[in-house]
Amino acid sequence: MIRSRWKSASVVAAGSAALLATGLAFAPTASADAFRCGSAGSDPRAWCAYVQKAPNGLKAHTRPSTSAPTSFTLANGKKVEVDCWTTGTSVNGYTIWAGLYTPSGHRYVSDYYLSTGHIQSYVSHC
Repeated sequence: MIRSRWKSASVVAAGSAALLATGLAFAPTASADAFRCGSAGSDPRAWCAYVQKAPNGLKAHTRPSTSAPTSFTLANGKKVEVDCWTTGTSVNGYTIWAGLYTPSGHRYVSDYYLSTGHIQSYVSHC
């Protein structure tokens, strides 16, 4: 019994070492909460999140409404800088929208498709 435990522990340790060596163990996941953008954002204190589970990509609108003109579409897994939040039209019963930083001004996406967690806790209202 003791030998099989040691053998199992050795297999787990070897597998963990292999994951660490490839960098897979610390790769960001789309389901993670928002995080500080650091040097990747317009402001090191800004918050970033990932687009997740958007069936055909996430459309960025000029206003927080699905009927507002679309400026661009973001692919799942894309990192975005979240500047603020507001309410808008319902997407799957969820009315919170995120204001994204872009050089041409805010664009809005449904927070339903972002990995922000509870966005109202750490980002100001638009």
